[in-house]
Amino acid sequence: MLICIDSCVFIRGLKDPLSDANQLLSLLSPVLQTVIPRLVAIEVTRNLQSDVDKARFYRLFYERPFAMIIDEDLPNVLLASYIATGLRAKGDAYIGAFAEWMAVDYLISDNRHFLRDLQTDAYRVASPAEFLNRREQKPLQ
Repeated sequence: MLICIDSCVFIRGLKDPLSDANQLLSLLSPVLQTVIPRLVAIEVTRNLQSDVDKARFYRLFYERPFAMIIDEDLPNVLLASYIATGLRAKGDAYIGAFAEWMAVDYLISDNRHFLRDLQTDAYRVASPAEFLNRREQKPLQ
């Protein structure tokens, strides 16, 4: 399974070791592969105050071929289609378009705009708690 995780989930997961977001981060593995755009990595590091937390974030990706930060540019037409839905161009629309472009199964976010407003058949949108609950009901292969 391939997932994309929004910056808010990384931030909460790194700051709160008892959170569902932290539980999700602990599951990253070859069975639960993860891709994020560089934009998410920049947002996470901008919002983490401690160098220790920043290092923990980058360690999630270090020497792990199943967890990748992607630097490539999105196709403009795909980004434009997400902007047309009313999502912010430099944030939500970019991440939504990235998730479709990378053909993820889930976009995992605490962002209420994604959870409430994003309607797409390209992937499912879930909070960390919803994703973990679905995973318990139907374990990953």
